[in-house]
Amino acid sequence: MTKLTLTPLLRRLRRDEAGVGLLELALVAPILMLLCLGMVDVSRLVSAKIDLEQAAQRTTDFALSRRPTSNNGSYLITEAAAAAGVPAKDVTVELFLECNGVKQTDFNTVCPAGQAQARFASIAITRAVKTQFNWKAFANFGASRQEGSTTSVSVVGDSVVRFQ
Repeated sequence: MTKLTLTPLLRRLRRDEAGVGLLELALVAPILMLLCLGMVDVSRLVSAKIDLEQAAQRTTDFALSRRPTSNNGSYLITEAAAAAGVPAKDVTVELFLECNGVKQTDFNTVCPAGQAQARFASIAITRAVKTQFNWKAFANFGASRQEGSTTSVSVVGDSVVRFQ
């Protein structure tokens, strides 16, 4: 009768390094894939932010060339929506007056004598940008089982200009 011992087998397994690289790759690959997906989504969001900022800046340049004479900024909404390629409901225009740095409720008033007067146009453009990966489902650890669904992130580009 032969005596069966595990000691030589364990020694041989401890010295065997075949397959270690594959195991390490299997452990690191999901993290690398998430990093790549994250970089793609972040670059899409940054690109959309830059586009909206440029459209808002073009609109404030337009406000400088065609200065508002009242608190009606509808022509700026139309210009910003066309520049950004978004519906007019996603554009916010605020025309306001500041007297000595204090925001006033009425754009058309005049500051009291001796106070510094400044009129501003503020443009904000919002766009929903779809991400390629459903980050909400990932954050919930897959609790939501919607295969292939994407989420959208609201991106805002804005610009303010003083024209008086």
